[in-house]
Amino acid sequence: MATKLDNITGQYHSYVEDQVLTHYQLNETIDYFTDQDRLSRVFLTGTGIACGFVISITNTNDAITITQGTGITTDGDLIKLQKKATGDVSLTTKQKLVSVDFSNIIYKSYKPFTEDKGNYEYFKNSPTTLVPLFELLPEKPSGSTLEAGEQLLTAFPDLANIRDYVVILYLESYPKEASLCSQIDCSNQGGEEVFNLRVLITTQANADIIQSKDSLYIKYDFFNEYEALPELAVKKVVPTYSSIQSALQIKQLFNTVVSDAAFKTSLKNGITTILSNLGFSTQATTINNRITNLFDIIPTAIPSDIHYRYDLLKDILATYKELKDLFIQQIAECNPSISSFPKHLLLGKVVDIQMYKMYRHQFYKAPILDDQNRKFRNFQTLIQRLIEITGKFGIAPASNQVKIIPSKSTGKLGHKSIPYYYNIDNLFINSWDFDRSNIFISKANFSYHTTNLLSNDFIQFPLQYTLENHDFYRIEGYLNDDIDEVNNTLTNQRALHGLDFDFQILDVVENKDELKTLLKNNPSFEHKAGVQKGGTLLLLKEGDEFITDFAVDYKIAEEDSLDCCTIVACMYPWISSLKYINNLARSLKGTPSKVKAMPTHYVLNIRRYSINGISLINKPVILRIPLNEDIFLRRLHVVMERINQRFPSGLVFDFIEEQKKLKITRLEKDNFVFEVQDITLSNTSPVYTLTDRGITRNNRKYLAKEISCSIVNAYNEDIYKKLQSNYAPINKDDDDFGRFDEDWRKWEILRRKLIDHAVTSPFRRFITEMRHFNNIPTNMPNVSVGQELQQIANAIRNASTNFTNLEITIGGDWTNGNWVNSTMLDHYAQHQNDTNDDVALFVRLRKKLHNENGVSKYIIHINNSSNMNLDALIPIFNRYANKAEFYLQKPTNGLFIPIS
Repeated sequence: MATKLDNITGQYHSYVEDQVLTHYQLNETIDYFTDQDRLSRVFLTGTGIACGFVISITNTNDAITITQGTGITTDGDLIKLQKKATGDVSLTTKQKLVSVDFSNIIYKSYKPFTEDKGNYEYFKNSPTTLVPLFELLPEKPSGSTLEAGEQLLTAFPDLANIRDYVVILYLESYPKEASLCSQIDCSNQGGEEVFNLRVLITTQANADIIQSKDSLYIKYDFFNEYEALPELAVKKVVPTYSSIQSALQIKQLFNTVVSDAAFKTSLKNGITTILSNLGFSTQATTINNRITNLFDIIPTAIPSDIHYRYDLLKDILATYKELKDLFIQQIAECNPSISSFPKHLLLGKVVDIQMYKMYRHQFYKAPILDDQNRKFRNFQTLIQRLIEITGKFGIAPASNQVKIIPSKSTGKLGHKSIPYYYNIDNLFINSWDFDRSNIFISKANFSYHTTNLLSNDFIQFPLQYTLENHDFYRIEGYLNDDIDEVNNTLTNQRALHGLDFDFQILDVVENKDELKTLLKNNPSFEHKAGVQKGGTLLLLKEGDEFITDFAVDYKIAEEDSLDCCTIVACMYPWISSLKYINNLARSLKGTPSKVKAMPTHYVLNIRRYSINGISLINKPVILRIPLNEDIFLRRLHVVMERINQRFPSGLVFDFIEEQKKLKITRLEKDNFVFEVQDITLSNTSPVYTLTDRGITRNNRKYLAKEISCSIVNAYNEDIYKKLQSNYAPINKDDDDFGRFDEDWRKWEILRRKLIDHAVTSPFRRFITEMRHFNNIPTNMPNVSVGQELQQIANAIRNASTNFTNLEITIGGDWTNGNWVNSTMLDHYAQHQNDTNDDVALFVRLRKKLHNENGVSKYIIHINNSSNMNLDALIPIFNRYANKAEFYLQKPTNGLFIPIS
């Protein structure tokens, strides 16, 4: 069957008065105007289903209904459902008239479609064989009989699966041979052009054969690809105190995001899918290769513009999203192939509950209609934008002066100002914003780089003008600028042009405390390459070089300064040893005891707590700290955090790992009392009282050194809240204990191995008696540890006649096997790189686990039943401060050897 538009009539003859017309002349005229009409439909309107033709079926599958609709084939046929005209009109006019003015047709019967007079090649699976098809027949008037071969739909051979069948409208078109004139009538002479609209139904497999010959359907049948496109978003870079302590750390934050391999793969696959489906495969390859090159960053060589590469990634993603939205709308066709579906329309499955209907022709509009031409040009512009931004990313060496560029915080990327990190030219500007380019004003935009923009004063100096619809300030060019110059420029420009934003410039090292407070109180800082109107910009630097910027969308309230007060930090021993905490934390990891229940919490009884005589508690407070993974990993840091959290307007507690001491931060002139008891294992355990002057155990002095502080008259709650805000540790874990759990196992093994090591075997490792110290050398010639301990004890007892009977003991490392003396250190100095020497391994692991380098200090406890006058002992404590620590009571638990 030849389609009408295979060969069109390009001309026709004009008629003259009284001319005798030939059949050629008449047909030529009719063909010309028919062809023009068909061409107008196909190329100026479109092809496919414009509306209607909605299919439904009854619950019992005995009737299929198709609503009236409108469609155009690629041969220019206007398709509508038809019914035979009623009345005698057709008999009177000798014409076959049909009606199209109705809402739907119900089909209740069918017959096999085995004879195609139109010889339509699209329905053939071989040169002579039709694919299996059935013709649906309209409901007949009541009492009518079925035609030959016609059966009710309930007898359909595959009735159980009929809902999955595909419905096709087919315009059977063929010429009927002319009939001779009868003796009384020659009205039928001439060939008859027959157009029978048939409603066919077939399986999806057969429909696949039909649509495989349909280039237009295949080209725009990418819904499955569209639906599979990834929904992507760039992860936020959120600064925290622990993650921005150096320029390298900050660069790593951004690099972690831009180096996300899975994200980049999804992004590039999405770009490939969108572009290749619409004939832009070459451009997709170019763009994806550039993405690989821009974001394939060596972790040890992160560039200083990494935060701008992060911004570039967001620009690429924004463009991808716009392309994705337009992708599914690209169904306009300027020159549709007339051989795609010249005499049929696919209506879809009998039942299809999906929003996107499979096996159904869309309406492939001519580009001039419904702004489709605009959408396609927009699509092309976005592709060019991807090419431009991936090809022209870079910071020009001369771009070293900070500028404020008005922009927008939301909306399409093209509606925002052109960023500083692009080397722009006319092609770049034209592809940045389609809406501007479409009306030839692409240069009427704002940018750091103004050379290629309009020379109008408003474009060149926008801050001097009203900008009601611009609510964002891009702060750009600071990266290579002088610190003071940036500060002065931002301050002056803000005042000169009445700009509504605040800014701070902080050094990640020099201003770390201020930075910690700022981020703790304002956790929503985010990198935006600028600041929103009414917001606060944070510029971070290290030394003389800027690193990056963050911002929040509000102004940070200025808090009262703590400069009014002197803040002091005093060191105390904590009431529980690290070894004790370690054992508690490990108790839940090992095999449960069969003798007694193991504690599940570290329990503190805070009996008294006051500052300047103002009590912070009315009754004892019990703090129960779970012995979970957190305390196992971070130990006393967890305890300090819980105390600070429970008393947010109290003293600031911290644990200093290097000194194994509690640090209390307070105002210099305030006095306090903090009375606490560890009741984890016993309610009768010692009560420790920490004050601004020192520490006592059961009301007896415990720490040798006095802490001297003056007293003021009042306790200021607000001041202490600010202290908490500024100085309280946040998620502190500087001892790496939990991460070195395996190292503790090695530590125990090495302690045992020292018993037999050539260097340490002459000395008793696990000392239980005073005499074991006598052969351990010190760093003084011919002086043993035992002799040095005896010298210290004698000095204490001789300081006063009241001290003659003092009980003096040694504990700590020297009695638990952890001690290191000068002999071991000398050996380590010669073998510190030896990975097989147990002494070297022990000393090195001691540094890692305990942060200790030198000879082990003597932990000396002085126990006396009466209060002592410490004045006589202070000179002795000072003399031996580098060798020993002195405590005025002996703890209840542990091994303590009397020094006699």
